[in-house]
Amino acid sequence: MFAPQEGEQIIDVRVLSPPARHARILEIFSEMPPGQALLVVNDHEPVHLVQFMKHERSDFDSGSYKAYERSPGEWVGVFKKRATGPNGSASAVVVTSFEKERAFDDHAFSPVPVYTGDGYRVILAYLKAGQYIPVHSPKTDLVLLVHSGEGEVVAGERRLDVKPGDVVIVPRGEKRGVKARTAMEVLHLVSPPPTDADHEEVARKLQTGVFA
Repeated sequence: MFAPQEGEQIIDVRVLSPPARHARILEIFSEMPPGQALLVVNDHEPVHLVQFMKHERSDFDSGSYKAYERSPGEWVGVFKKRATGPNGSASAVVVTSFEKERAFDDHAFSPVPVYTGDGYRVILAYLKAGQYIPVHSPKTDLVLLVHSGEGEVVAGERRLDVKPGDVVIVPRGEKRGVKARTAMEVLHLVSPPPTDADHEEVARKLQTGVFA
């Protein structure tokens, strides 16, 4: 095992059972001081974990995430904790904007969690033209508001053309997905917050390039 640099911690999750890995990583990440980085050693790139952290942890600096393969069967993912910023709790008033949180990603849609309340979560999602939130059917109610841009929304068995100002409500268990025709900014309010399994379905489809 290589030695950590100043401001880094390392965990090798290959010695843990797959069900225990995410819980241990999140436990260590929660205890880390702001500004530090956690190096996660695994036998594959932790794509599912990245999507989970983007949705669930507003203290995760997703823009600084990187992963590399040191040797066959040894991947290192770098998860940095924000030096400052919201902690994702519902203990304080949040005042923000699409402009302030704007964070487009060249590779996939970028979800920015801005508030977690009692049984719900508010996410601002940013999509470049052609990017998408894969179609999935979680056990969550969804309220979607298009702030800017145009695209297609899958809602149950319907495919809708959407534009700024449109609101789409999808009950839990129904299919939902978003595909951007132009750069889009949308607000997602989901209740209850999605589970790890929901994120894994989304991450798997992103990895394989499947929208529907």
